Amino acid sequence: MPIKDYIISTLNLEPDDIETFDVVRKDAFYTHLTVKDHHPCCPVCGAPAKSKGFIDFTFQTMPVNSFTHYVIWHRRRYICKDPDCHYAFREDNRFTPGSLHSSYSLMTQIAKDLHNLHFTYKDIALKNNVSMTRIEVYADSFLNVPRLHLPDNIGIDELCSDMAKYGNAYLCVMVDNNGRDLFEILPSRTKHELLNYFEKIPAEERNKVKYVTMDLWDPYRDVARRRLPNCLVCADGFHVIEELSRCFSRLRVDIMNQYDHGTSNYYLLKTWHGLLETDKYNLDNEPRYNGFYKTKLNYRDLYEMILKVNPDLTKAYELKEMYRDFNKNATAENCSKWFDQVIDTFLEADLPCYRTFIATIQNWHQEILNSFQRPYDDRKESNALAENINGSLREAITVSRGLSNFDRFRARSIYSLNKHLTYSITDNLKSRKREGKERGQYTKTAIDSKITDTDDTEPLKD
Repeated sequence: MPIKDYIISTLNLEPDDIETFDVVRKDAFYTHLTVKDHHPCCPVCGAPAKSKGFIDFTFQTMPVNSFTHYVIWHRRRYICKDPDCHYAFREDNRFTPGSLHSSYSLMTQIAKDLHNLHFTYKDIALKNNVSMTRIEVYADSFLNVPRLHLPDNIGIDELCSDMAKYGNAYLCVMVDNNGRDLFEILPSRTKHELLNYFEKIPAEERNKVKYVTMDLWDPYRDVARRRLPNCLVCADGFHVIEELSRCFSRLRVDIMNQYDHGTSNYYLLKTWHGLLETDKYNLDNEPRYNGFYKTKLNYRDLYEMILKVNPDLTKAYELKEMYRDFNKNATAENCSKWFDQVIDTFLEADLPCYRTFIATIQNWHQEILNSFQRPYDDRKESNALAENINGSLREAITVSRGLSNFDRFRARSIYSLNKHLTYSITDNLKSRKREGKERGQYTKTAIDSKITDTDDTEPLKD
């Protein structure tokens, strides 16, 4: 019988272990089960024991065909035969931890579902036919995430969330760039919070950190210099390129707005600006008919037309591409001299749109050069992993339509995104439920009394 085989497998039983087995389907599946008597000895004195009847123990296990499944285990009761002991005990429980009423298989499945951040607590509850409150309690009890050891190569980033504390709008996310894992989430990214976090870690452990990657936020750099004295601070190249592209886009939009709608220059800068901002296009593609110019053009034709719109735009574009080429092809050996040449070229051009960018690369000069180190898998140092993990965390918050419990979010996120952590099933349940404000005493007013005492069948009178 397939259902019987499935139920036996979920209960970790062998067919020879069963004495009686009966399945009844009503609004749910009910399995009546008795296992064979193994004639245990008294756990106190070791003397033989005899059975003195049964007591029913009901617990929930894995669903059957999406129906809730309860097992009614007819559990034997024993009493020691030694008249001096006469100790009473029950048959060993192999189905649930302690006195809990959920089977090991159900708890294991819930713990595995918690590993998938695409599942909300409600999704897991519906999938396993249990309450969402029980899922939250199991998550709080099975997922224990202490502070993990600092890795050699740390990536720091932030995540905007309402769970942030201390008046801040961002959580701080830290990853292991070499191990490719999430290892910590802090409730704030403020300098004070980060300094306190690292200060509590032994100096011997902090001194072993060799690299720290980050975006262009000064407090991260200040904390790394003060608390991680032996590390190289590396500025993420993507954020440098992002600021450069932002400056170029502002210039393009300013030039575009100098022309009237419907003109050739406005059309080119509005419709085909992607040819100047990315390198994904094959410029020598097959010419296609262009409705604006009434002729066939390929991407290279349009690209060359855009560069003729304004000399400042052309110069800014050439500077942008020069920096992109440096960022992509420089090495740890030649980056210093090359970078100085790049800065000099930007300064000589003296384009107003790039003044903030020049200030940024001068301020982060050494950190940008440090990013060309390749300590892991011949990869340039970057914050790519932190950004990727941030995307997973942001998605988890989105599918849950917002989260508010930081401790619960931290534990589940690190459990899900760190391959070195696992769950631990226990009957010692606890809850990370936040403590809310204590409810005040309710005092009934005269108006409340009038409404309460009024007959529901009669309308209230003014």
